[in-house]
Amino acid sequence: MTNKQRVYALCAAEPSGDLQASALVPHLRQLDPEARIIGIGGRHLAAQGVELLCDTSCWGSIGPSEVVARLPRIIIDYYRFRAKYAAIAPDVTVMIDSPALFMRMAKYTKKRGLKTIYYFPPSAWSTSHRRMREIADRVTGVVPTFRRNYETYCEAQVPVEFFGHPMVDVIKKFDRADALERLGLTDGRYVTLLPGSRLQEVRLMTPILVETARRLKENDPELKFLLPAASPGVYQKLQGLCPHFIDLHNGKAQEMLSISDLAIMASGSVSLEAAVLGCPMVLGYRFNRFDAALGRFLIAIGLLKIKHFALPNLVLDETILPELLQDEVTPDRLVEEAQVLLRKGPHREKMLQDLARVREALGEPPVVSQVADYVYRMANDLL
Repeated sequence: MTNKQRVYALCAAEPSGDLQASALVPHLRQLDPEARIIGIGGRHLAAQGVELLCDTSCWGSIGPSEVVARLPRIIIDYYRFRAKYAAIAPDVTVMIDSPALFMRMAKYTKKRGLKTIYYFPPSAWSTSHRRMREIADRVTGVVPTFRRNYETYCEAQVPVEFFGHPMVDVIKKFDRADALERLGLTDGRYVTLLPGSRLQEVRLMTPILVETARRLKENDPELKFLLPAASPGVYQKLQGLCPHFIDLHNGKAQEMLSISDLAIMASGSVSLEAAVLGCPMVLGYRFNRFDAALGRFLIAIGLLKIKHFALPNLVLDETILPELLQDEVTPDRLVEEAQVLLRKGPHREKMLQDLARVREALGEPPVVSQVADYVYRMANDLL
């Protein structure tokens, strides 16, 4: 090993990837204080002092129509980034999720003999050994975050490492009394509503969740409803959408899930938080009309194959909680599913047992420090 300054590239194309990439930075700096860390991403990587070759904050989308609208800007930004990246030739590159972009980039890095790690490889590809081999043929290392994906890569004879899901490092199960004190609440029966983290999600899901809460409260006046806004911007938006009987907070989702009998939510990473915290949930997702129609068309012609979209279901590759999509996401249906899970009985007990299995499948902490150590060892030819 030489004493030259090592260069690490962290690449994220949307907000959740930006967050996961940023979590690696303090560990990499501890392992390699003289390192230069570059990459593409958003505010989380920027806050860690990473040298961003491209800001991808505007790249994230939740539907095909947004992708189409932003595509020219994304293409221009990508090729500008790639030119800068090639001139630097990092010792190792970590790519996170976003296969439409990073499978293309992996092909580019492979041709140039650059070492790459695919962290959070696309879980939707984990049922196809051919596609898993395609990933492995383009990168130096694969680091899935679900145990089942790791096992499937092993079956496909793909070199793979598994350290667990980084969420287990940051999720804290609060003691009930402590959570109530932190939230300024008294004891009771609580339901947490989670309309999503993006403004479009909030716009589509919040009215449905509010009406669902209203009907549940009519049927059971003792129920109390909580809503943790995912960001200050979302909090501002929600202030005009939440009636008085919903207790709106800026954040504190983990405290709320720790004391809730049920969560009703838009699909997203928060479903893994609920699973780890042992909170039963009903999950749904709505797109705008154009994206929904396009999605149905792609499914009909076989270009889009979706078995599960809820992360807890993806973790176990089985349906352990209800997945409601588009027209199924109605107050009537949400109330129906919620009432089943709010009652003590076999359905609730079965979900609690399944959520414990999800928690086990996510591995044990610490996760992020082990991933960072793997990245460091690859950059320094220690593997």
